[in-house]
Amino acid sequence: MGKACSIWSNILISNVPIKINFYWVDASPFGFLGLTLSNGVKDFQNAPINNVWYPTSLAKAIAGNDLGISEVDMDIYIDSTRNWYMGTDGNCPQNQYHLVKVLLHEIGHGIGFYSVANLDQNGVGSFSTIIDPIVNTLASFSVPPLNGEPLIYDLFLENLQGERLIDSLLYLNPSMALTAQFTSNSLYFNGLNAINANNQSRPRLFAPSTFAFGSSILHLNESSFSANSPDGLMTPYSSTGETNLTPGPITLGILQDLGWSLQPLSISSSTLTHNTLFQNHPNPFVDITTISFHLKARSKVYINIYDIVGKKVNTLIRQDMNSGLHQIKWNRKDQTGNFVPNGVYIYELKTPNQTLSRKLIVGI
Repeated sequence: MGKACSIWSNILISNVPIKINFYWVDASPFGFLGLTLSNGVKDFQNAPINNVWYPTSLAKAIAGNDLGISEVDMDIYIDSTRNWYMGTDGNCPQNQYHLVKVLLHEIGHGIGFYSVANLDQNGVGSFSTIIDPIVNTLASFSVPPLNGEPLIYDLFLENLQGERLIDSLLYLNPSMALTAQFTSNSLYFNGLNAINANNQSRPRLFAPSTFAFGSSILHLNESSFSANSPDGLMTPYSSTGETNLTPGPITLGILQDLGWSLQPLSISSSTLTHNTLFQNHPNPFVDITTISFHLKARSKVYINIYDIVGKKVNTLIRQDMNSGLHQIKWNRKDQTGNFVPNGVYIYELKTPNQTLSRKLIVGI
């Protein structure tokens, strides 16, 4: 578990630890290799969209605090009866399952690759009107009434024609029309970062003709992304001998579209086709924070800090810079060398043709 957590911790940006319950159990009666149940919350502090459920791990990262939630962010069950490779390297024998790889996959579900799409006993499809019995049976946290409201991941689901599945004018919730879409073998994730990472094409999702809770929709399509491809980590099937220990660029793009801020060094420069200003880290901060940005071409660059009313506090960079990834640290001092008071500030990336800005928080 430690190795998988370490890999994700070097990618995700959050001031709040992600809490995981790990269960090593005989899951042979259920038939799964691994299973993740993700805790959720809506309408939280700084929530980007109201009436939409977010994984609690993501919600806490967005809010910058634990939101007063004492429960775990996810429960992960692993079948102890399988033949497991316990090493942390890429030398998994062909007759064993790589435990770190499976744990990476399961944590990926807990942090955002998660949907509330399901079918009822009559085969009627819906978003969050049906809670699968296995969730109530195995979850260590209280499962809230979802009231037909989507998870953030579900907002990006589209069919081949570009129709959003959560659009109730097109697809009533619940309805057999949703069932047809869930089992169409033709669903896609329409998020800007995911599309940029997939050569300007919507990544295809796993939507087989027979719906399978915990497998359908919340994976990349197996036939589109092979096990050995960079994004094979988040396809539905894990086989013995597989050793993909790196979340691929499409996977990371999807997480960014959901709302995660990622460590800039984890993002491939080849997927960045425009100037990009990343969320500072840590945020909030007390003493010093790092501001990262990517330039698509050599340019004159200004990195400015403003207070909440728009008064310039400091200019950290004023120079010509080459294309690529750059970082600058700010020690919360203004241009006279004095420490600024606690509060909300705006930091800005300015080039001759574009200005990008984000908020940061000084003080915990």
